[in-house]
Amino acid sequence: MLRAVLYILVGILLLSFLRSIVGILGKAFTGMLEPDSGRRAGSGSGQPKMSGELKRDPICGTYVSTAVSIKKTVGGEVLHFCSPACRDKYDKRT
Repeated sequence: MLRAVLYILVGILLLSFLRSIVGILGKAFTGMLEPDSGRRAGSGSGQPKMSGELKRDPICGTYVSTAVSIKKTVGGEVLHFCSPACRDKYDKRT
């Protein structure tokens, strides 16, 4: 009986160890397959930088980076929206 419990515990530990090894290897291989794995995120990787000045969306009040905001010029003033939905709500209000 004690031997069976010991075999089960060793089996569980072995499976956990193998699962972690497979996970580490999987992350390593997927990292090698990514085209910009050698570059830092945001440094020319096709994704906009999430830095810069923050502006408040006039509809929902969310602060959004000016680099990724949806802009609309109204009366010479540039408004920054977090999404097309907020921009459309603003258009319906005016």
